[in-house]
Amino acid sequence: MLVDLIRFIKGYVVFRVVGKSPERLLNITSHRGVMLWNAQPGADGLEASVCIAEYRSVRQCARKAGVRTVILQKHGLPFWAARYRGRTGILIGAAIGAALLVFLSQFIWTVSIGETAHVSEARLRGLLADSGVRAGVLRHAVDTAQAQRHILLQVEELSWLSVNIVGSHVRVEVKEKVPKPGLEPNARPCNLKAAADGVITDMQIGDGITQVKTGSGVRKGDLLVSGVQLTAQNKVRYICAKGKVMADVRADKDFFVPQKDWRTTVTETATRHFCLDVMGARLPCSLSLTHFDSAVCSEQTNRLTVNDVALPLGVVTETTRGIQTVSSVLTENEAKKRLQKEVLLWELFEKGEGRRVSKQLAFDAGPAGFSCHARCVFNGNIAESVDFSVEGEYN
Repeated sequence: MLVDLIRFIKGYVVFRVVGKSPERLLNITSHRGVMLWNAQPGADGLEASVCIAEYRSVRQCARKAGVRTVILQKHGLPFWAARYRGRTGILIGAAIGAALLVFLSQFIWTVSIGETAHVSEARLRGLLADSGVRAGVLRHAVDTAQAQRHILLQVEELSWLSVNIVGSHVRVEVKEKVPKPGLEPNARPCNLKAAADGVITDMQIGDGITQVKTGSGVRKGDLLVSGVQLTAQNKVRYICAKGKVMADVRADKDFFVPQKDWRTTVTETATRHFCLDVMGARLPCSLSLTHFDSAVCSEQTNRLTVNDVALPLGVVTETTRGIQTVSSVLTENEAKKRLQKEVLLWELFEKGEGRRVSKQLAFDAGPAGFSCHARCVFNGNIAESVDFSVEGEYN
């Protein structure tokens, strides 16, 4: 590859040797140190390639060998420059383009971040920008070690981070921390007690002495499984009681919604602003006179890509929508639907561990709004581990 590039810069010709003994030319040029390549027999003689600087020597060797040479093709930069010698604008444009390419290659064009499960890409890009790693900065001005330290100190979820500069592209590789596996605590003596009032429906006891039966009612704090055992030798043995005690537990909750409802909505009216993003600098391309007292903004960036490589040139579309607060009077049906949704959210997020057995809803309408009393029964594990201290040695 490098040899081909050097030959292109110097320029070379493909010629044909015509005569009785063209192979004599190869012997003479080899003796005089003239470098030929791609020598092969042709239809009317021998064909080969040589640099233009040595073609005169080839002609002298041809006269001595009693043959003549004919140029078939011309290749290389000297011939290309001679072809456009009268068009100075092309040469000047090519020189300016090359200089501009060399200048722009000193800057960071794009930044890519590896995939993460618990850390957002927007957060990492913000921290990288605070550390000076963003499109439009000089490559030599980026302190990758400082950026790595800064981000690792700010983001506790990361265990490792690497900032690599490849040409005009910054590639950020990240690795998140692996959560420690749950270790079983030391087998300290403990009892299982009821965490709530309920009626026991099922028991799955691992260790310990059961103190209750299926179908019996218990109060919060009652002993369910004891961690004190008697061995066959009538000695006391203290263990950590383990198991599950499923029980039906009653739960009551009151909900209320006002009759007059205030809602914040986004209007359909929107304005769009267009900016040209060049190396991280934004140049506005549009102007809008629409004003909103309260608004929400979103933006979308479309970058120019060449061969799946994003260039530091794109168009940013900023969309602004107004926010308005409207009031409405709820009807009884609307209020019931909203109260039912709140009851459902309460079941999912506060009582999600238990299975709902029954539910009763009592609605009431008043001058200020609508209320709902929810009476539910959930079936879940009420066993709660409670440590106890023992004096003396364990038996």
